[in-house]
This record gives sequence, C-alpha cells and structure tokens, in this order.
Amino acid sequence: MWFIGFSKANCKHCYACVRKCPVHAIRVRNEQAQIIKERCIVCGRCFKVCPQNAKLIKSEKEMVKHYIRGTKKVVASVAPSFAAVFGKYSNKLPTALKILGFDHVEEVVLTSDPIIDEYEKYANKDDDNTYITSFCPSINNLIEKYYSKLSKNIIQVAAPAVFHGRVLKEKYGKDTRVIFIGPCLAKKSDGHNLDSIDLVLTFEELKKWLIEENINLEELEEQPFEYISKEKRLLPLTGGPTSCIEFKNLRKSIIQVDGIKDCMQVLDEVNKGKFKNTLLEMSSCRHSCIGGSGMPDDDINCYERRENLKEYVKSYYDRYNEIYENIVYDEIVIDKDISYGIEHVSIYKETGKEEVLLNKPSIEGLIKILQSMGKYEKIDELNCGSCGYHTCREKAIAVYNNMAEASMCLPFMREKAEDLNNIIFDMTPNIIAMINPKLQFVKLNPAAEEFFEISTNKAKGLPIGMFLEEEKFKKVIETKKTIFKERTNINQNNATVIESIIWLEKNQLMLWIADDITKDEKRQEKIQNMKIDAVNMAQKVINKQMTVAQEIASLLGETTAETKVTLTQLKNIIQEEDGL
Repeated sequence: MWFIGFSKANCKHCYACVRKCPVHAIRVRNEQAQIIKERCIVCGRCFKVCPQNAKLIKSEKEMVKHYIRGTKKVVASVAPSFAAVFGKYSNKLPTALKILGFDHVEEVVLTSDPIIDEYEKYANKDDDNTYITSFCPSINNLIEKYYSKLSKNIIQVAAPAVFHGRVLKEKYGKDTRVIFIGPCLAKKSDGHNLDSIDLVLTFEELKKWLIEENINLEELEEQPFEYISKEKRLLPLTGGPTSCIEFKNLRKSIIQVDGIKDCMQVLDEVNKGKFKNTLLEMSSCRHSCIGGSGMPDDDINCYERRENLKEYVKSYYDRYNEIYENIVYDEIVIDKDISYGIEHVSIYKETGKEEVLLNKPSIEGLIKILQSMGKYEKIDELNCGSCGYHTCREKAIAVYNNMAEASMCLPFMREKAEDLNNIIFDMTPNIIAMINPKLQFVKLNPAAEEFFEISTNKAKGLPIGMFLEEEKFKKVIETKKTIFKERTNINQNNATVIESIIWLEKNQLMLWIADDITKDEKRQEKIQNMKIDAVNMAQKVINKQMTVAQEIASLLGETTAETKVTLTQLKNIIQEEDGL
C-alpha cells in the first residue's frame, strides 16, 4: 500500500518538488506531479518544499481507532523524539495516549541497547571496510535502490523501532497491535513491510488527533515512561546512535552525517574507495530525527526542538533517577547466537529492495528529445536546473523514461511564449503603446511607430503629452478602471481613433490600444456628401418633372376647352338642320 502523493487540485506545476527530490522520484504528467513509488526513498523533502501544501498522506488514524475498539491489545511504541515536540508536557503524553485508548505505552529506547551494541561490534571489526548504520529507513532505501554496491556495507540489524515492535509482540502476544508513533514518514513503509509494526502515526497526526478529541496535555496528570537514560534519550539527535560508543577505544573512526545531500556526497566518495575503516552514522533528515518528515508544522525550528529534548532529558533524569534506577527490561537476555535480544526475537533487518535503473535512449533519440526542448546546439543546453534536473541531457533521459515532459524546460517555454507574444505585438494592425504611471512611453509596436512617425527607441521616456491628451490617462491611473472603445480625435496627427486604455496592475503600466479610423471617417464623410448630392440632384429632377407636368397639364386644359366649344357648336348646327 502506498501512502503519499500530491493533490491534483493544488498542483501548480512549479517543479519545486522535482528540484528538491534527491533521486528524481517525481514524474510530471499532464502538468501534475506524481510520486514514483519504485524510486521514492520517502525522505519527505518534496512535501516540505511544496509551496501549495499539496501533500496527500494516507493517515492510518481511523484504522488505529478500529484496533482500539477491538478485543486485541493495542500498544503504542513511541519514538524518543516525542519530547522535542511536546516539550514541558512530555511527561503527560502517556496519560494522553491511555485516554485515546492504548492498553500500553512504551518507548522505543527501551530496547535500543542491543542495536547500539551491534554497532559497537562493527566499529571494532579488524578490517578496512566501511560500515553504515541502519536506523534510518530513508538511508536504507537510498543505498539499496541507488548505491546497491554498498548494500553489503549496511549493518544488518533492524532499526530500533522495528526491533521494539518485535519485542512488544513477544511480550504482549503475537496478535498484539503495535502502533509506532514517531517523526518519520518512511516508518510507514517499514511498518507495512515488516512483521513488527502494524500501523504508523506521525507526531503531526497524533497532535491533530489530540485536538480532535479535545485532549489538552496541560490539564492532564503526569505519568512518566518506565525507562530513563540520558544517553539513549538523545538518540534522535545527530550523533545520537553512536554517541554511546564513540568515546570508547574503537578500531574504526566514526563519522556522523545528517541531511540527504551530504549523505549522498559521502556515499559517492565511499564508492570511490574513500572513508575506509570507518563507521558512518547516517540520517537523511537535517538535524536527524528532530527534523523528521513527520514532525508537526508548528513554526518550531530544529534548534528549539533540540533544546526541548535536552531539557526534558535533564529534568526527567533528575526527577525520576532514584525511583527508577533499578528498573530493567527483565526479558532482555544474552543470546549466544544473535548478540542481545529476546528469546525467539530476531535483531536483524530484512533486505531485498531492487536497484532502480533508468533506460537510456540512443544518441539519435536523445538529440530528438533535446530538440523538442529547443536544444539544437550545445550552447542551447543551459543546464540551469529549473526543471529539477542537473543537466538538459539528464532531463532528456527523464523524458525518455516518462518521468518528465518537454514543457518542463522553463527557459524554452518562456522563450516560446515571448516569441508568440512578440509575434502578436508586432503583427497586429492595432496601434499599441505601453505607458508608465509617469505618463511616459515605454514601448511602441510597429503600427504605433508608423502612426506617430517615431521609433520605439526614440519614443521611450518621452511624455505622452507630445502626442496624446493626458487627462484620460490620469483618470485611469487614479481609478484603476479601463476606458473601453471611446472615439477621440488626435490633433497631432489630425486623426480619429477608437481607443482603449487598460490599467495593468501587476505590471504597473497602461496599455493604450487604438484603431485608426481616420480613413474610414473620411470615406464615410465622402459617402455622406455623395448621398446629399444625390438627394439634391433627385430633388432637382423631381422639381423639373413637376414643372413639365404642370406645363403639359396647362396645354391639355386649353385644348380640351377649345375642343368642347367646337363640338358644342357642331352639335347645335346639326340639330337646327334636322328640326330637332
């Protein structure tokens, strides 16, 4: 079961996680970051660096509650770094865990002695080999997956938490549910891969759970853990696992390394044959476990956590030393076959993670991928690292392995976007000018250069009052409101334009966009004049036609009258002759 990932809704493809991941275990598909389980060492660096807090962690809290409601015993195995988180209220943590429903609460350091003793045995080996502590699961993952030749150098004993889980199952019964509570996300992987820890809660999850249940540590009674040791309680600090033995006259030197970057640098040197006859104590987290990936995000830095832990150790030892000085874990016995341990409990760790290898493209394939990222010549390979990969060729190999996309090359995409913007800016027929709040020209596009008859270089810094009326621009600066498609006359050019003045808040600039309609206006004026002339001519024709019609009507009237008189006379003569 995998338990970490990124929220799709919040991922803004900034590639911060890709840049931070030391082993390139994050792929980007469709502009969405995804963790590659097979490559991940669960160091948690990607989560810490994500500016969108897009982390998704599958919490096992509900399953823990399910176990508590059941009939089997549920035991809390608490990492010693708890005091770095809970500070002066640390002695009340066992009470709080009992209120949550745990049957027993124990500290991991209770069974750490056999682990430390095993480290001491390796530190006294009479050989030139380099040995590496095995308490950090992320370091174990790193070596087994990416430094497989050094896997044999890991001291093959279980991490203290894993061994403590085995001990608890031996002590309380095989069906006991062991819940490890600590500062490390990688322990969730250990818990699901080993038969010792059933479930894992981080301190971050525990604090949230306590808040949900309205459990206030300040109001609880103290119930201290049943184990005290100044040295063992400092295990979470850098140097903690080996601090108990480094003062002894050992055959090997002890080097304590914290932080994944430094650990990888040292491992690279070990691969080259350096650091012989050395015991390396390695922790992937800076400041070791008190800087763990499962620590709460509560604005307390690692130096404060360290002081919390030291103060707790001192006060605890002073208060309870006399009471508990004779307490021992009486089931721990010497076993001739496996150093220290509990009868039937193995102290050794399980191995078997496979080395992670990348497929490599052919030279032709590599060149083709590089060209898809705009890398046509060696000089184009900037190796800027903005995509999360050290070199452009390393990124191209990631693209070949479906771990990255060509669009992740920020310089290439920026250049591509700028080219597109420039094409639009240069080729648009609209007149465009950029104007600053001082009412000075910043930039003109070619259409504006032609309109104002001045180059952008010469216009830059000139007051716009030389060409345009300033009042509208002042109003836009004052109100931050756009003026949209207003008709105005520009006397300087004897021109008429439709203008928009847009305030760009992010850039603190104004964008003046104008459409020169002078020719259209003149054309419309000419057409209008032609229409008026046509109307006038039509009126003249009408008037003339009316005059002709009237003249014709007048002539027709006279003729008709004369005809009537003549016909009447003719009629009378005929009637007289006929005696009618």
